[in-house]
Amino acid sequence: MWNPIGKTGSRRRCRRVLAGWVLIVSALFSCLGRASAGTDLAVPPDLVEETETLFSGIRVRRLSLPIEGIDREYHLLLISDLHIIPEEDPQVDEDKKENVRQRREDYFHTSEGVFSDQLWETLPAELDAQNADMVLFAGDMTDYCTKAATDALKKGFDALSTPWMFVRGDHDYGAWYSYRHETQKDAIRMQADIAPRKKVMEMETGNLTVIGWDNSTSQMTEEGLKDLTRYLSEAEEKKRPVLFLCHVPLIGDVTDQLAEKSREIWDRNLLWGDGDEDCYYQPDETTKAALDLVLEEGGPVRLVCSGHLHFPYAGPLTDSITQIVAAPAYEGTINEIILKP
Repeated sequence: MWNPIGKTGSRRRCRRVLAGWVLIVSALFSCLGRASAGTDLAVPPDLVEETETLFSGIRVRRLSLPIEGIDREYHLLLISDLHIIPEEDPQVDEDKKENVRQRREDYFHTSEGVFSDQLWETLPAELDAQNADMVLFAGDMTDYCTKAATDALKKGFDALSTPWMFVRGDHDYGAWYSYRHETQKDAIRMQADIAPRKKVMEMETGNLTVIGWDNSTSQMTEEGLKDLTRYLSEAEEKKRPVLFLCHVPLIGDVTDQLAEKSREIWDRNLLWGDGDEDCYYQPDETTKAALDLVLEEGGPVRLVCSGHLHFPYAGPLTDSITQIVAAPAYEGTINEIILKP
């Protein structure tokens, strides 16, 4: 997976040497209860977080943590909530164009004024330059589903040479602004054309298993539960640690910090939770069974990665599972996750 050494590789090595010293210093502060970047949420002492701005202006939120059972160091990139809105999308209904234009101008751009669709034109090359083992796309890469939006997303995916997985969010499937041009069935078909579409999918990189839950803003399907059960069982038999990728974060039993922050920002607890009526996402019987499998004590899942909340978080989900919520990509931020044996 590593590119031949060149100018980009040399800069990358230099950044990692410098980052290593930063991580050591950051670790000392984390032991004193340092808060995670961008929030007031406490980082667990075995997880180190720091930020870096690349020459291109892209910011890297780098998190380093030990994972039991892996055979070497892994570098993963987590991207979520880019919310691509093409300029003057021809598939947007006339009576919705002003609303869409306002969303693009008000929300989905960097502080320097680079819009999400413009950012995506160069971001795939930036991701490849990081020499990661895998890129994890955690959903809401588009703000809605039209041909123009999905074509733009597919163009970026096609340009990537790093292996990647894409689990969609509700926005990626949403035909909300194009009912006169495209139906919800059209949206589903278009999504299937740009990337593998399966309720639960699985990939392996080295001895790490990555399992993804597509469109986790909706309930788990019976077929998805069967696949999840099989993938987790196979990982356990092979003694392979699992990274679980989804769009909506999960509620755990160690801390309610993430739920509290969600209430503060969104006035709602936008997490999946069983038995907690405060959670916006309430599981049916099938989804509850899936969540129980993911959070099972002694199970193979070691890390859950998600997005959806538009603010970053890193902390314990259970006694054995860490949860990382991505900083939103529309801000010009990518999340690098370094897993150490």
